[in-house]
Amino acid sequence: MAQQTKKCPVDRARYTFTLLMLSVVLVFGFGLILGQTQGDVHQAESVQRAVTSETESASEEVPLTEPGTEQPVQNVRIPAENTPEFHQATSFWSNQPHIYLRVSHEKQLELTALPEFDMSDAVYGVSDENVAVVDEFGMITGVQKGECTVSVFCGAETLRIPVTVRELVVVDGCTYVDGILIANKTYSLPEDYDPGMLPETLNAFEELQADASAQGLNIYQGSGYRSYQYQITVYKSMCDAYGEEYASQVSARPGYSEHQTGYTIDCNTIENGFALTPAGQWLAQHAHEYGFIIRYPEGKEDITGYAYESWHIRYVGVEAATEIYEQGLTLEEYLDVLSVPEEAEEETAPETMPEWTETPNPGYEYEPETDVFSDVPEDMPEEIPEQTPADDGVEFIDAPLQAPN
Repeated sequence: MAQQTKKCPVDRARYTFTLLMLSVVLVFGFGLILGQTQGDVHQAESVQRAVTSETESASEEVPLTEPGTEQPVQNVRIPAENTPEFHQATSFWSNQPHIYLRVSHEKQLELTALPEFDMSDAVYGVSDENVAVVDEFGMITGVQKGECTVSVFCGAETLRIPVTVRELVVVDGCTYVDGILIANKTYSLPEDYDPGMLPETLNAFEELQADASAQGLNIYQGSGYRSYQYQITVYKSMCDAYGEEYASQVSARPGYSEHQTGYTIDCNTIENGFALTPAGQWLAQHAHEYGFIIRYPEGKEDITGYAYESWHIRYVGVEAATEIYEQGLTLEEYLDVLSVPEEAEEETAPETMPEWTETPNPGYEYEPETDVFSDVPEDMPEEIPEQTPADDGVEFIDAPLQAPN
């Protein structure tokens, strides 16, 4: 009995120690669990704050930059999360490889897209708002003389179109657009503007003529400079022969003739068949290399205001002539001017024709009997039949248009 009584305190001590250790373990474990939970809560809050910050940042509009450059595109700001990596457009394109317009003039950007490509989300921008601006519909407005680029962004594709804004000025009654003298049905020249055939025109033509000759072709000057007074004779002859309506399609009123600029030459013969001759075909393909353009091209009659004239060339300089030729433009399109009297911007047609005289050009004796239009029959058909191709050596058969020395 005595031996069993001694073991009881020991058992109670072990029991107490066990309970104590168990309590410690439970408290420590609970603390670990609580700490982990609080840590997860703090981490979740941090993630939420980061997500919120990123979302707020993504919702801000950022300027779009030109692909391959660091230059921002004006007027274009789209949500950052919608900004794709743009590449050159292949699904849509511009019908105008280069936009030419004048200060304060507008021009609609014409785009064509593949049938399955949606252009409804397209946005427009311009590289320099000081030169031109573009609205949400692609309408471009010239601000001041200069050059810039209009960009079209749609999907992940971008299209860039160069824009040239020109300035029209009038000096001593003559109209210039970026230094190029213009004379057409809208813009006239003063009666006393009398430069004669300009040296740059003659020099360029002589070079053209020499190179054509090296190819076995004979291109010569059928008609060159004409004064204001001399153009009275030409235009009256056409009116008397064919009527004013037809004459206005093939001849200019005095003061509105390109021949008075000193930059224009009629090559060889004024027959429609000239375009089919080797000389006419060579001229159409190479005139721009010498600074000349076919001034009244086929299919552009509603723009130039005149019938197609394959023989009529105008000197504008090699750079301008090359751009006009390569883009298939008229001088009116290149300079953004009109050539329709009813829609004249600066000038209007005279109410009456200037008085015609027998000797319109000093020093030149006008001979009516030599006028090819003097023997026109009274029953002249409404449409002039197209003539057959003429040889290069055929004499010039128009009214005596060669200006006196």
